[in-house]
Amino acid sequence: MYIPEDEILQTEIAQGCHDSLAAGDFGQEKTIEIVTRDFYWKGLEDWIRDYVRSCDECQHSKSPRHAKYGLLQPVEVPYAAWTSISTDFITQQPESQGKTQIMVVVDRFTKMAYFIGLHEKATVKDIADTFLPEVWKLHGLPTKIMSDMDARFSSEF
Repeated sequence: MYIPEDEILQTEIAQGCHDSLAAGDFGQEKTIEIVTRDFYWKGLEDWIRDYVRSCDECQHSKSPRHAKYGLLQPVEVPYAAWTSISTDFITQQPESQGKTQIMVVVDRFTKMAYFIGLHEKATVKDIADTFLPEVWKLHGLPTKIMSDMDARFSSEF
């Protein structure tokens, strides 16, 4: 039976096939199998997966499949300005003067920041060539650079 895009009706069907005592609170794949025996709506599988992921009882009865979380490793406080910086990238921005991403460089001691525009296809060499006149020229080479280890940095450069 085809079900229109009606959130209330879809939820009622999911509750009947997943939450009821007779159904037994099955997981995602089993619930999809049960619902698709009699019903169909556009995006049914994704909708059911989201529904089961939000099921409180499922979340409490599921055993974790990952290693125990480790302790947080605090980052030491820098001792002077521009000795420790952090970098990050804001990508997929509207084009401005031919540039579509922003490299953010923040001094961790003073919280002073530079926002440097980059081209969409900027390579690591382009980023380094931009970093030299924009940051290094003014503040020197920092002893620590913290980054999210973007693939551009862990690649060939």
